[in-house]
Amino acid sequence: MTKAKPPILPKILAVDDSRVMRRAISKILSKQYTVIEAEHGEDAWSLLQHHDDIQIVFTDLSMPYLDGYGLLERIRTSTDDHIAALPVIIITGKEDDDAAKMEALDKGADDFIGKPFDKAQLFARAQSHIKFEQTSKKLSETAEKLEKQAAVDELTGLGSQRYFQKAADEQLSSLIRHKGNCCFLRIDIDNFNQIFIKHGKQVADEIIQNIGHCLNQHVRKEDMAARVGLARFALFLNHTRLDKAEKLAQRIIDEIPTRKLTTKNFTFTASAGIFEPEINKESDFGDIYARTEDCLQQAISSGGNTLIAQSDEPALEIEPAEALTVEQAIRLLEQGESDKVKPHLENLYSQLKPLLILFTQLLKK
Repeated sequence: MTKAKPPILPKILAVDDSRVMRRAISKILSKQYTVIEAEHGEDAWSLLQHHDDIQIVFTDLSMPYLDGYGLLERIRTSTDDHIAALPVIIITGKEDDDAAKMEALDKGADDFIGKPFDKAQLFARAQSHIKFEQTSKKLSETAEKLEKQAAVDELTGLGSQRYFQKAADEQLSSLIRHKGNCCFLRIDIDNFNQIFIKHGKQVADEIIQNIGHCLNQHVRKEDMAARVGLARFALFLNHTRLDKAEKLAQRIIDEIPTRKLTTKNFTFTASAGIFEPEINKESDFGDIYARTEDCLQQAISSGGNTLIAQSDEPALEIEPAEALTVEQAIRLLEQGESDKVKPHLENLYSQLKPLLILFTQLLKK
């Protein structure tokens, strides 16, 4: 018969240059806690680096090498979140006046206990602060878990609506600062309500999962894909112009009807809307999203399984017979319309030739 493992006791760090004081703390608390001893602040700091399970620190103020104030300051300014949040109880003697206590509080002390120790008070301080530390840790872990859950759609593994709005808004702010470009893409499953009513939740969920998988396969790491409604999806395409976004969306729209279900054998489709905003200091996530939604509604109104794309910068139309200026050519190239520039290359070269000759002459000097 195997022996049961002894319970793991909460760990306390006792810091005092008096061995008598350290032993007193250890004697009082050792039945309920594991007490680690340090002779001064430097020893204590080293122990904190190697024991990530210490839950509370008792420290004297007057010590050699590194005193209690210095140790407290290191703890509170630590880049390790666990160390920075540790409860620190200051051990005070008759020599420590109110000014000393105020300085300790200013540096982040949580509590005080005087010498000589009262057994009940010492035990009560340890118990209350460790319970508080444990509760805070659990709340922090719960908050992190909830935040992660809130950011991810469980059914598809895509981002959630809340995540998409926050992350896309942040990316938009970055693009405004760095003068970048992007496209917003919205996709809806066609006739989803009728599918749900006719085939049931299991089939509907599989369709949603299927599209989620499809989007995950097509988006790049720098893009964002999210499920923003029951059968509604959104993509933020970073550093992407309209022509590239259209090609991506068309591939997705074309692929969706080919995807197979395990629950039912029928074809489903989707519609998409794309909007490329002009990025400037007035750019607003809500306005851009609404424009993208308008494009999607046009696609749905067209009968579904359709893609509608629009831009804040309408394509420049040039008649073939018209002479193209250098400025117009640059605008067309920026829009990805190189085919409209090619017929005018000879004329463009004639316009640029004097500048090129001057440039060549300057290089030879």
